[in-house]
Amino acid sequence: MPSSVLRNEALALGLHTLQAEELELQKGQANDCLEKLRQALGHKAIIYRQHFRSADSTWTGTRSKQEALRCHIKIEKCVRRYQRARGSMQRLGADEDTLRTIYQDIQPHQLSVDKEVTEENRYGQGSDRLAWFWRVNNGHDSQEDVWMDEFYRVNWLKAKARWQRWEEELRLVQHEMGWTVSWFKYRMEEWDQRYRQATKPGHQAYAHRQVLLWGRFALDAENSFKDKMIVVV
Repeated sequence: MPSSVLRNEALALGLHTLQAEELELQKGQANDCLEKLRQALGHKAIIYRQHFRSADSTWTGTRSKQEALRCHIKIEKCVRRYQRARGSMQRLGADEDTLRTIYQDIQPHQLSVDKEVTEENRYGQGSDRLAWFWRVNNGHDSQEDVWMDEFYRVNWLKAKARWQRWEEELRLVQHEMGWTVSWFKYRMEEWDQRYRQATKPGHQAYAHRQVLLWGRFALDAENSFKDKMIVVV
């Protein structure tokens, strides 16, 4: 194979065309491996959710563990084949941007069973993200598997819910900015009224100091939250 020859030697031997052809073949091999990897991980997640949780006997639990083990072996096989294809692409001169953004290195922690399916009600889901290989090669368009349809459906609904929560939180923060400024102004007006009603010099001095203090708070808040806050009149 041209990938087994050093790039400089291959150019000297006139194997540039063959290397370009093999590079495209290795990309196809990597895509196929990622496709099978996604399917295996999705199946393993569904096995954990539907079989381990509902196992009503030792025999059922043992059978589910055997199915999960077969999925695990398939996952490791897909990863090894993908890593070999990626290594060949590096030797064939694939550009660094492609290797960094599309055909990335697969890390062990990215192969865990997706908790969006197995633990859908857990805490701390606000910053969860699927591993990179779920978002490349139009994986969600090429699946014709009921298991994978369920997997992508759950993750899409979770992502939509997170987006809506973030949107709601943003609007709340913007309102809180306006409420903060309004509170500072209210306190300033309250102390200004006390200043006008005070009869003793000491009381007037203290009230005037509070007016300046809350006025400075309001001005600083308005400058900090400019064009960000929502003010409800």
